[in-house]
Amino acid sequence: PSVSSPSLEPASPTPGPSAAAFTTLGVTSNWQGFSWSQLPSDNPLVTADFDVQVLTWRGGYVAYGTRNGASSSFVWTSADGQTWTQVTSIIAPSVLVAVSPTGLVAMTSNPSATVPSETVWTSSDGLQWRNAGPSAGVAFVDSIAGTSTGLVAVEHTLTGSGKFATYQYNVVFSTDGMSWTPVTVDAGLSADIKVPQVQSGKNRFFVLGAVRAGNASGAVGVVWWSDDGRTWTRSSGTIGWPAISLDFGRDGILLHTNSMAVGGGGVGLALSTDGGKTWQPDDAFGPLGATVCGRGECSVQPDGAITSNGTVFVAVKSDGHAWVSYDGYTWTPIAWGGPASASGPLLVMPRGVLVGSAYGAAN
Repeated sequence: PSVSSPSLEPASPTPGPSAAAFTTLGVTSNWQGFSWSQLPSDNPLVTADFDVQVLTWRGGYVAYGTRNGASSSFVWTSADGQTWTQVTSIIAPSVLVAVSPTGLVAMTSNPSATVPSETVWTSSDGLQWRNAGPSAGVAFVDSIAGTSTGLVAVEHTLTGSGKFATYQYNVVFSTDGMSWTPVTVDAGLSADIKVPQVQSGKNRFFVLGAVRAGNASGAVGVVWWSDDGRTWTRSSGTIGWPAISLDFGRDGILLHTNSMAVGGGGVGLALSTDGGKTWQPDDAFGPLGATVCGRGECSVQPDGAITSNGTVFVAVKSDGHAWVSYDGYTWTPIAWGGPASASGPLLVMPRGVLVGSAYGAAN
């Protein structure tokens, strides 16, 4: 007799609460200043942990991150950067989202798991998400980025535990997030200096890291770029510190190369105006200065913050002066009128900026 088998289609989790929404007012271009208001204490941008990510894609925008000390994750989408809708189907401790050739891909995981637990979710419109099941050919995913050509991830495997744990980092490529294959970036890419990270912008992939500087203790930062995710080229130009993160503007890219400058700026900056192929390291990029002084002492650290939304850079000095730039080199002063950058992380949204619980709608 015939025997029926269960469907192999991955099951979605029990739906969460009805989708909620919030708004972030303002304009998307020609910023002159900001109109400030306090966000409700339960706004997801207020309750989120530090590292909120905002992506631009053909369907609008995606904001994702974690809350409560990375105990739970969230995903919100918006068609216009103003009205944001909660994605309630994705429920996981951690989530990474990337633009894919067909829409969006989210990879969820449990950071405390001892074996890889990544699950792939896909969406063509940012509203309806499908649980596509576990991925193949990838272990613990540390970072992910996507363009119209595919997806690139940095992943690691773990051998042993505790002080005997050994990590091996690799770069892998996929067209859909389900099946991954390893790619060779550079024989000099070493995770014992700096764990590599992948980002994308302007339809190009970037792997950030460091290589040995000719002796056992020295290291220099390096950026590798690729237009297809498979063939990689080392950028030219000397970067004095390990490459940590990129901020993209309409006409330029800023590279943060100092841990104190992550989401900040002022020291440890490099600039590229040719899509990341060459870099000009210079602490003078940006208007924040290379030192901050107070109580008769000065230290080498960013005196404020610099970040971007993929189009416009915003720099805010600790004394409340602010500037915008579209290339990372030429800065125009604008009215700030909001809290000092030290009041909380600076997040540049599509239509304004967020500092702590204060939202400044661009005008």
